[in-house]
Amino acid sequence: MRLDKFLSKLGIGSRKEVALLIKRGRVTINGIKVTDPGVKVNLEKDVVQIDGKEVRGKVEGFYYKFYKPRGCVTSKSDKDLTVMDFLPKDLPGLNRIFPVGRLDKDAEGLLIFTDDGVLAHRMMHPKWKLVKTYQVWLDKEITELDLKKIEQGVELSDGKTLPCTASFLDETKRWIKIEVREGRYHLIKRMFGSLGYKVVGLKRIAIGPVELGELKPSEIVPLSEEEVKLLKKAVGL
Repeated sequence: MRLDKFLSKLGIGSRKEVALLIKRGRVTINGIKVTDPGVKVNLEKDVVQIDGKEVRGKVEGFYYKFYKPRGCVTSKSDKDLTVMDFLPKDLPGLNRIFPVGRLDKDAEGLLIFTDDGVLAHRMMHPKWKLVKTYQVWLDKEITELDLKKIEQGVELSDGKTLPCTASFLDETKRWIKIEVREGRYHLIKRMFGSLGYKVVGLKRIAIGPVELGELKPSEIVPLSEEEVKLLKKAVGL
């Protein structure tokens, strides 16, 4: 693998940033200073150091799950507070990972971060119909008839929604669990809004086989090998 690509994949910096480090003579391979960003590195044998300190880490991909708190936007950069502002500065792969999909600013819950572009693309592509599970709080009690309409699909400005699964989570009939298989803009709010209900709280608790679990707001943890395996399987990888 090219040296600049290797260092970039470790999260040291962008290809441009690590190339500058190399050209300034701050990088050695097996004790020998190199200034060519394109020099090849044997990942199994070579020892790479920056300013005399060995750099190590995985280069095959980073996969995390994060509890997005309310009040921040799902973006890598924005004038407002973003999900990136909550991530630890020493998080492995921080310079490489990005959030997959979106959650509204006033919504909370599960968000997946990765640097795996193929997986991210499939997770968001409508072809794969990856199930996303939410807890929804409504401004008033919803009738069983209207909930059945939600399940069967409702007409929106951009077409009828796909069939989904919905159920009551308590006796108030204002707290709902819903599983959808599409990712349209403000989908949940628009679905209930089409029948006269306002969503006052929205929390995503699962994306495919990956569950929010016991994560606390703003907490991020690596996906387990099993979670990564099951998530890839869910989108045909």
